[in-house]
Amino acid sequence: MAYLNGQAITNGQLFERMLEAHGGEALAELLLDRAVAKRLDQEGLDLTDDDILAERQRLLSSLDPDPDQAARLLRQMRETRGLGKQRYSALLKRNAGLRRLVSSSIKVGEPAIQLAYKLRYGQRYEVRLITADSVDTLSRARQRALNGESYTALAIELSTDTSVRQGGLLSPISPADAAYPKAVRDALSALSLEDAKTRLSPVIALPEGYALLWLENIISKDAPPIEQVRGELEQAVRLELQRVRMQQLARVLIEEANVVMLDPALEKAWRLHRDSLLAP
Repeated sequence: MAYLNGQAITNGQLFERMLEAHGGEALAELLLDRAVAKRLDQEGLDLTDDDILAERQRLLSSLDPDPDQAARLLRQMRETRGLGKQRYSALLKRNAGLRRLVSSSIKVGEPAIQLAYKLRYGQRYEVRLITADSVDTLSRARQRALNGESYTALAIELSTDTSVRQGGLLSPISPADAAYPKAVRDALSALSLEDAKTRLSPVIALPEGYALLWLENIISKDAPPIEQVRGELEQAVRLELQRVRMQQLARVLIEEANVVMLDPALEKAWRLHRDSLLAP
């Protein structure tokens, strides 16, 4: 394989370390390549060169709208992830195959388009957050804020959230963004900038603990009519649904795989990597 100061480095010397370091990941890629090919064959679907070229273009577009910048970021990603010619080609083919397998099940309805419109063009709320384990703590904090104390100082003093580092300030939130608990989104929509009382939420019960919000600002965009951007929104929703379904199908194929291990090092690496792939 190589020479180090005139001494040979053999395949066998490298093999065990390579298995321990990346054997699980390589096996998962090979497994998915074969499982996707088998599923395509079972469903009578063929991949074309155009499918794979389209997958490359989607990848570039996801990195940056500027073609030159996207190409630079792709080179950087390939170097960082060790995606040489063979693994990169296999990645595009595997993703193209997964996309073909899930595409027929994707239906984009009007509610999804409306939601995408709200997320992209709707109002966003800039808030400060305080979280705590007890209602009493936040009730007292709320009263202190109404009495004129700095909400930023209260967040720094009391909050258990990681946003404490910036005085509780969060990135702007859309009330339509399901990444946040419904109770938080409902509380956002009720806030206004009129005075301290309307800027401060009631204590909000979360799945774990409690929260209090203080409205800093409401950010509005000049939104185009939905019909003007409907096609763009529908395509974005379709791609996101495809991404989710592709991940789900890959998990199923990994779970269903009947892998018989003959090498202890590879078995250990595979189990660790498989567990990380299937983790909730």
